[in-house]
Amino acid sequence: MQTVKLSTKGQFVIPNEIRKSHHLAVGTEFAISFVGDEIRLTPLPMFPVTTVDDAAGLLSRRGVKKTYEQITRARIAKMLKARDAATRE
Repeated sequence: MQTVKLSTKGQFVIPNEIRKSHHLAVGTEFAISFVGDEIRLTPLPMFPVTTVDDAAGLLSRRGVKKTYEQITRARIAKMLKARDAATRE
């Protein structure tokens, strides 16, 4: 077990081995809690948790130009629909 010392400003340094092994970077935020006599630090996620519903529609917005691949796919789909309609007549 490693020990750290609390500074006069109420700060302490998490040892480098622990920071590296747990991928703790500069600016990582922690939730602090007391469990019995223990003080627990829990790293908070760097990005908020999102769901598919939160992200739905982000890539398709009015006014956003389509990529060349999207334009090509749309033209091919239009051409195939026209050919299919011609064979049904």
